[in-house]
Amino acid sequence: MCGLTAMAWFRAGSGVARLAIRRTLSQGGSYATRSRVIPPQNRYFHSTVFKSKAQAAPVPRPVPLSKLTDNFLDGTSSVYLEELQRAWETDPNSVDESWDNFFKNFVGQAATSPGISGQTIQESMRLLLLVRAYQVNGHMKAKLDPLGLEEREIPDDLDPALYGFTDADLDREFFLGVWRMAGFLSENRPVQTLRAILTRLEQAYCGSIGYEYMHIADREKCNWLRDKIETPTSMQYNCQRREVILDRLIWSTQFENFLATKWTTAKRFGLEGGETLIPGMKEMFDRSADLGVESIVIGMPHRGRLNVLGNVVRKPLRQIFSEFSGGTKPVDEVGLYTGTGDVKYHLGTSYDRPTRGGKRIHLSLVANPSHLEAVDPVVVGKTRAKQYYSNDSDRTKNMGILIHGDGSFAGQGVVYETLHLSALPNYTTGGTIHIVVNNQVAFTTDPRAGRSSQYCTDVAKALNAPIFHVNGDDMEAVVHVCELAAEWRQTFHSDVVVDLVCYRRFGHNEIDEPSFTQPKMYQVSIYIYICIYITLHYVFRCCCGNIILFSVGTTHSTSLLRCVNQTCDISDWGSTRLFGIIHQHWRSIKRNS
Repeated sequence: MCGLTAMAWFRAGSGVARLAIRRTLSQGGSYATRSRVIPPQNRYFHSTVFKSKAQAAPVPRPVPLSKLTDNFLDGTSSVYLEELQRAWETDPNSVDESWDNFFKNFVGQAATSPGISGQTIQESMRLLLLVRAYQVNGHMKAKLDPLGLEEREIPDDLDPALYGFTDADLDREFFLGVWRMAGFLSENRPVQTLRAILTRLEQAYCGSIGYEYMHIADREKCNWLRDKIETPTSMQYNCQRREVILDRLIWSTQFENFLATKWTTAKRFGLEGGETLIPGMKEMFDRSADLGVESIVIGMPHRGRLNVLGNVVRKPLRQIFSEFSGGTKPVDEVGLYTGTGDVKYHLGTSYDRPTRGGKRIHLSLVANPSHLEAVDPVVVGKTRAKQYYSNDSDRTKNMGILIHGDGSFAGQGVVYETLHLSALPNYTTGGTIHIVVNNQVAFTTDPRAGRSSQYCTDVAKALNAPIFHVNGDDMEAVVHVCELAAEWRQTFHSDVVVDLVCYRRFGHNEIDEPSFTQPKMYQVSIYIYICIYITLHYVFRCCCGNIILFSVGTTHSTSLLRCVNQTCDISDWGSTRLFGIIHQHWRSIKRNS
């Protein structure tokens, strides 16, 4: 009842108010010209006091939009922020407190440190674009060709002048910081001069390593790589570590030299020009073992296989030398299939290798015919089988490594087919490391006549796999990318590609004459070989290399003497008994039929 009464009084009051307003408007009056007396009982309540005509403010007149010239009204462009920044630089108290805090954080100004020299919003945006240009196209400026014959046009977006920077800006300080980014663009980076920023970008992206990873859509993966790449002290090895790398390089080079001296006319498809593959692989295995890998399955073509067999997988040298001298005699064991008509650089073996960190890792090199990439799906399948039978559900203990040639990686379809198996639930192995021994001529074809893409590894971009191009003559750079590839595989469980850009010092095999097909390249490669030979001898005289060289030569000579009447040891052939069982089963089926 009380509610109905209140509603009735409310309607009556509203009607009286509307009637009074209409009467006032009909008399031509206005709120601005009429005064109102506030009752004494309402003095403590908020009320609007209407001023008299003498005290009234002037009525604002409308202004056309075409005559508005105040930049502060243009809030959708950077002009608004620049006007605020200029006002803040003149007097920080002239802007709102929130803008004051923003500009202090933006320029990296603390309470006790001076601000940067006039960095504007547009300069910040241009500097961010310059950094991104190095991340995307810095590899185009990298020094990848050991022979220096490759002529590549440097993209214009790597020139600071394109973004409005001049020599006068080199010593100016700039702040870089982007939300949820890493490396140079992280929010906690200190203020640096433009010269320091450009120097670090050149060192990170335009040195002996060219990184391709900006095609990856995952921000977490890109940030992980930026932290690894853009860290100023990413490739610093102490003296002891360098001695280990030198030791492994000497074993690789002297193995090829020994074979070339003892069997001059024999085909061996040597690794001359790409000897850094051996210490790179060894460092990769050591790093993988430290990250939890227990078994590695390797597949590769014939190029460099003997060197990998002897120095990486540790096949007995006397057995390799015996195969050069006429072949290995089979063991007199009933039912054991030991015969093979294949050549020595197609065979494989297995070995439990000790690592630099004190662990042991099982290596298995799969035999491969002359079809180069035919072994790729075999390695992936064997790795998957090992993971299945060892209950390696996380796929961190068994890993596959595939070594390719530059021509076959770009030209053979089985490579692309195997890559597309990498992420399928029923075929994945948790990532495969691909090493491309890029001697820049494939068989006898220059890259510009052999493929349409810039790199032979561009096919791997379809899988969002990072690609590390490295100059094969920079030993520490090769070691760094091999370790980085192992860390990527164990972290993200996906494929990764290492493009080892080297050269082939001799022909397709040691009997060929390469100066007929690539005369310019082999004229330069001979000069490079002489320089490396002189440099190595200087290193041998100055440090422990002389001792290492003597030890390697003694080992090779002793193994050669012991290779006479060499017999095949069962432990040197990982699947000999399995092949024997299959062979006996096949013969029984043939007899019955």
